[in-house]
Amino acid sequence: MRGLHWFRNDLRLRDHGAILALADRVDEWAALFVFDPKLLDETLSRNRDRFLIESLASLAEELESRGVPLLTVRGVPEEVVPRIAERLRVDVVSSSEADTPYARRRDEAVRSRLESDGREMLAVRDHTVFGPEEILTKKGTAHSIYSPYRRAWWAAWAAAPRWPAPRLRLPERAIPYERSASEDSLSTLDLPTSARIGPTGGETAARRRLSRFLESRVGRYETDRDVPAVDGTARLSAHLRFGVISARKCFAVGLEHAEEHPEDRPGVEKWLDELVWREFYAAVLANRPEVTTQNFRSEYDDLAWRRDPEGFEAWCRGRTGYPIVDAGMRQLVETGWMHNRVRMIVASFLTKDLLIDWRRGARFFMDHLVDGDPASNNGGWQWAASTGTDPQPYFRIFNPSKQGERWDPDGDYVRRFVPELADVETRYLHSPWLAPTPPADYPAPIVAHDEARKRALDVYRAARGS
Repeated sequence: MRGLHWFRNDLRLRDHGAILALADRVDEWAALFVFDPKLLDETLSRNRDRFLIESLASLAEELESRGVPLLTVRGVPEEVVPRIAERLRVDVVSSSEADTPYARRRDEAVRSRLESDGREMLAVRDHTVFGPEEILTKKGTAHSIYSPYRRAWWAAWAAAPRWPAPRLRLPERAIPYERSASEDSLSTLDLPTSARIGPTGGETAARRRLSRFLESRVGRYETDRDVPAVDGTARLSAHLRFGVISARKCFAVGLEHAEEHPEDRPGVEKWLDELVWREFYAAVLANRPEVTTQNFRSEYDDLAWRRDPEGFEAWCRGRTGYPIVDAGMRQLVETGWMHNRVRMIVASFLTKDLLIDWRRGARFFMDHLVDGDPASNNGGWQWAASTGTDPQPYFRIFNPSKQGERWDPDGDYVRRFVPELADVETRYLHSPWLAPTPPADYPAPIVAHDEARKRALDVYRAARGS
């Protein structure tokens, strides 16, 4: 039998559930990636696109070394996948199971076309360790709060851990064919000429990053993870988002490290819990696909968001007058990444201080983040806006100046991304308008936090009818 694997957000060969399933079914195979115009900017010029291209190039190189050319085709998947399947006369098309509403509609359309041609589509859950239907409440319903989900997740792992595949296994041989120019889009793409800022793409880079994190930083993860000036996190989010490393591999290697280095166990456990958050948000999106455009908590559907184009523009450009907020936004636009603690601060500022709809912030993040995962991004934004799964009340509103003083006390992070504040005394750094001589080229706060907080509380109470 012949098979075709359609790569999407699973750009690796090792511990790859769908390819392992395909190898059990077919003797010959081919590999395909489709540059979908609905998901990829035509210019491929963003930080995320560099990471994608590098990951694809790394995958293509390893496939080529095994005699399997990677077909990279521009076009609509509903047309491209059935056409390639017909040309190669394959019996089965495999893929990793989709998570987002768009991807599920796309896959269903591809499946329908393939089945009408007498072919099978084989989809395997591979982006998370457990699927959304596997971690449920005792009543058999989906979890809506993280803490009980976390307990159920670890109970499921204890009962039947999902270890990564012990070795690389692929179908026996490649389908013999001659690749046309239209099936080699990758070789015509140029990486951005600007200096590298973000992470390096590819499976080898992901495994190297994981090893370095466990060897040198995980022991301090519990404390360093909240300090934006320190490289204290795993920085594997982009690799997980594009599937260049599996979540199973992260759990397995992390638990093995904790066993061998018990002094690092608290850091490892905290890091693995962050990966469980990722699984939780993926399950929320799968079970409630409407959350991409709607509030998870319907009691806030009547919340009176403000139309404030000037405020939104200042937030996007990192010119709000609040240094920790501006540093985070500039880090995002410049590097395609933002420290997780700062993500919470800037999201709280947009949704609570400015009262701008969380959907606008979520879209901006997805446009700029290298690790822009639809489920995690949506979950994080709705958490900040108090419209999501978090049981904490709506009156959790971060004070941006106090957050800066707490998490960036020496101002190293702010000074790195807001050079206008380089010479401001540390005691005034997070409230520069209080300095005897405020910096002339840095804006005054676009909103007074105390007044904005009161306004937000009034608006949220009105939406709840309380």
